[in-house]
Amino acid sequence: MRFIKLVRKLLGIKSLVKTINSNRSLLLVLSFPIKIIDILFVRPKNEILFYGYNGRYNGNSSSLYRYCLSKKNQLRPIWLLDKQDLNQFGNSKNCFLLPCKNSNILDHIKLLLKIAHARVVVVASVGDLRFYCSLLYSKKRIEVLLFHGITVKAMGVMAKHLTKKQKNIWRTHPSRFDLISVSSSVEKYWVSSGFNINPDKVQILGMQRNDKFNINLSKNENLTIDSLFSQLGIDRNNIDIAKFSCVLYAPTHRDHSSTQQITMLENIDKYNIKTLNEFLKSENIFLFLREHAISDVNNLNNDNQLLESNIINCSASIIPSIENYLQYFDTIITDYSGIYLEYLSSKKSLAFALFDIDDQKRNRGLILPDEILFPGYVFSSQQELIYYLKNRPAIDKDYQAQRSFLNSLLFEKGGGGACKRTLLEINKIGGFS
Repeated sequence: MRFIKLVRKLLGIKSLVKTINSNRSLLLVLSFPIKIIDILFVRPKNEILFYGYNGRYNGNSSSLYRYCLSKKNQLRPIWLLDKQDLNQFGNSKNCFLLPCKNSNILDHIKLLLKIAHARVVVVASVGDLRFYCSLLYSKKRIEVLLFHGITVKAMGVMAKHLTKKQKNIWRTHPSRFDLISVSSSVEKYWVSSGFNINPDKVQILGMQRNDKFNINLSKNENLTIDSLFSQLGIDRNNIDIAKFSCVLYAPTHRDHSSTQQITMLENIDKYNIKTLNEFLKSENIFLFLREHAISDVNNLNNDNQLLESNIINCSASIIPSIENYLQYFDTIITDYSGIYLEYLSSKKSLAFALFDIDDQKRNRGLILPDEILFPGYVFSSQQELIYYLKNRPAIDKDYQAQRSFLNSLLFEKGGGGACKRTLLEINKIGGFS
């Protein structure tokens, strides 16, 4: 009976992955013959595979992908494509369609074979493609980690919220990576200690997504503020966008607690959507709400009809690459998300809503003291938020020194060029031309 139950579990890919990941012995037994086949029979192709954050077309991976498309190189770039991003790729042959969660096991075997034949695999998070790569012989291909962004929270084995079993994964799996890209010496040693790896594997290459490339994968791709409104299903025919200020509220997910919110603004003391919206209208401000890509709250907010007209949900399910539109926002409001870090030296206003900061410190840990990590106005009530939005330019002046210090601490490479440095490093490791 136990054998029959195990077979039934293995017939579904979800159950297969869950069962194998929870049983290290089973993983070793399953992966051993696959590794032998990989070593003896798999012939590598000159391909470099890219996988974006949360499986979507976004972040540093997408920037390096576009750079590789623009350059002559031995390696052919292939994007591992989520069906939700098909419209951005048109008829491009430089992509491979990922299996859905409910796809049959043959589709997942095809993905495994695609990875097996690649010379380089680029991902955005430590866990990306971990199951597939764990089945293969790691020395047959180069594995590269381009973080989605700099985290202000403790990571890896340093994170307080992980169980002993989870920390064991962080102690072992990151060792697979041949190259990890960061932006500073400080981040280099945060990563090497958190991942329990040799600091020499961590290179200061900068943020790849700060490099801009005018490559349209599809003729329909038009990254303007108008296209943002259009994708969100908002009619702006009677709105002169040039007269408006756009504010982004983008907190990180609360993965240590469960919240049931409608607009993500309920934590603000004396929050009143009608009053807030009237103020925004009077000041010609659009307030965009952006929950973390993997938050449950994100799934509750997809209908902008729930919100008042100047308060707009900007769901990650619709807009996977919010960084492509950040240039159109005058102000970034967040908590302990690292979304603001790349704009420390810009003219953008920065503010912070640190509602559960004590819980974060206790359950996760933060990498720097508050006075260094949050160089901007901190509010907790709607009255304070309105005061800030009215007086942003004057308030920002008080935080310029703090912003400059944090920027110098976290970003050693400036002026672009991160993609070029990254590809050169990959070619150096692999002996490619």
